[in-house]
Amino acid sequence: MKAIKKQKLSAQVVDEIYAFIKSEKLKEGDRLPSVSDMSDKLQIGRSTLREALQILESRGAIQVINGKGIFVNELRPFYIHTMFDIENEQRFLLEILEVREALEKKAIDLAISNIQEKDIKQLQAYLTEYEEAISHNDRKTANQADASFHEYIYQLADNDFLNSIINSVGDQFEQFWNEPFGIEHIFDESYPYHHTLLEGLAEQDIEKAQKAFDLLIQSVRRAIKNVQVD
Repeated sequence: MKAIKKQKLSAQVVDEIYAFIKSEKLKEGDRLPSVSDMSDKLQIGRSTLREALQILESRGAIQVINGKGIFVNELRPFYIHTMFDIENEQRFLLEILEVREALEKKAIDLAISNIQEKDIKQLQAYLTEYEEAISHNDRKTANQADASFHEYIYQLADNDFLNSIINSVGDQFEQFWNEPFGIEHIFDESYPYHHTLLEGLAEQDIEKAQKAFDLLIQSVRRAIKNVQVD
C-alpha cells in the first residue's frame, strides 16, 4: 500500500485495498490488516478509511466483524473466476454504461457552449498524458488521465445538479478506469474517438462531438460484451 494524496480519498483507498488484496493473493476468509495499521500505511485519517471500508463492505468485497477484524469476501464483480462472474460483471458494467452514456452525452451538449481555449488545452493535455503513459507502459497514469478527460467535460457542463448526479455514481463510473475483468487494454480501441470528440468540442460542432462520443461508447460496449472466459 502507498500513501493517498489526491482528491476523492475514499475512492482511492478502495482502489489501494483492492490492489493490496490482489498483490497479496488474498482469498475469501483471509484477514486484512487492522484499521490502525491500514490508516498508518496509507497515511490517512480513520474516518476516510472507514468510509472506504463501508464502500467495500456494501459491494460485498469484505466483511467487518467487530472485535475480530476485517475479512475478505468474494470479490465479484471486480475479480473474475467463472462464467457466472464474467456475466455478472458484464451486466454490471453495461448497466453503468447506459447511465454514463445518458449523463455524459448531456454534459457534452452543455459543455460545448462553455468551452474556451484554456479548456481545449487542458483536455489535450490529458490526452497527451495518456499517450505518454501508454508509451511507458504506465497504465495507472494513463487510466487517471483518461478519467480526468471525462471529468473535465462534466465540469464544463457547468450544471450543479447534473454534476451532483454524476458524483453520486462516481464510484461506479470509476470501474471503467480500473481495468475491469483484469484486462488492462480492454478499452484501448475507444481511445481514437477521444481526439475526434475533442475536435468537435473545440469547433463547437455538437453533431461531430456527439457522433464521436457515440462511437466511443459503442466501442466500450463492444469490448465489454466480447470478454470471455479463458
